[in-house]
Amino acid sequence: SFLPPDIYQGDATASRVVGVGLNRDELAANPQLTEWQVQDLNVQPLMAWLPSASFDAALLTVSVDYLTKPRELFAEVARVL
Repeated sequence: SFLPPDIYQGDATASRVVGVGLNRDELAANPQLTEWQVQDLNVQPLMAWLPSASFDAALLTVSVDYLTKPRELFAEVARVL
């Protein structure tokens, strides 16, 4: 759930930044997120609460090595992009 404060370059901004993870406290403490969802993506890789084609970009940091269903998760990421 970590995004550095200087992630945006120049005039770039984001109106919606959604975090998904296991640690509620980390997600809630991240000032870069406009919304967040506690979800174990190894148990449930689908994010039905997100509409299709509703995002311009996706970041997956740190935890990709621990995914047990990477194909399902990346298919879901493709759906929301």
